[in-house]
Amino acid sequence: MNFHFMVRSFVGSVFVSLLFSSAASAELESYGFPLAVPQRKPQFAVQTASVKDAHGASSRTTKHRKAQKKSIAALLKSYNSKLGQKAALQYAEYILQASEKFRQDPFVVAAMIVKESSARHDAVSRGGDYGLMQVRWRVHRRSITQKYPHIKDAKAMLDPEYNILVGTEILARYCASADDLKGGLMRYSAGNRKLAENVFAVLKGLQSSYQEHLTAL
Repeated sequence: MNFHFMVRSFVGSVFVSLLFSSAASAELESYGFPLAVPQRKPQFAVQTASVKDAHGASSRTTKHRKAQKKSIAALLKSYNSKLGQKAALQYAEYILQASEKFRQDPFVVAAMIVKESSARHDAVSRGGDYGLMQVRWRVHRRSITQKYPHIKDAKAMLDPEYNILVGTEILARYCASADDLKGGLMRYSAGNRKLAENVFAVLKGLQSSYQEHLTAL
């Protein structure tokens, strides 16, 4: 499995994939991550084979998610020695859920978290950026409170679940309006090119960790 974390289901003619946008894919390819070429199902297949494929795809999806979760948790702990295993796994689950909701790569979100806050949920910058993803409350306050009425003040951004949800949505918006993934990361970080480059560096390590965890399952 390559860096794009495809989940293939060959039931009927359906091909389901979790991919980056075309611009983000091109950006990752330029950093040495090859793009995947979808395999085609044989034109004629008996029903029993399709059922078998469905079970196989489900098993692969479960292993894929477990490997992602363990890899992300290990990354978070490597940047925050005070973060316990239970909390790290919970953060990883929040990342996977938010990334699925907003169609983002969870490894990109995880890499941003360790570079933005060193995986510290209570991190607050002098400029007023909050939590794991250093959400800029003063910039996004209105849109956050309108979409999430239960989030009423900046303090709520210190909640890991809320922070990851909101931060991932903001990242998705920036990536959608940028030419590529790097451009989206720079918009999120207010033009911090170094942070964007550091995120890509972390992604390569995460891919290796993911492969190790996947093999061990």
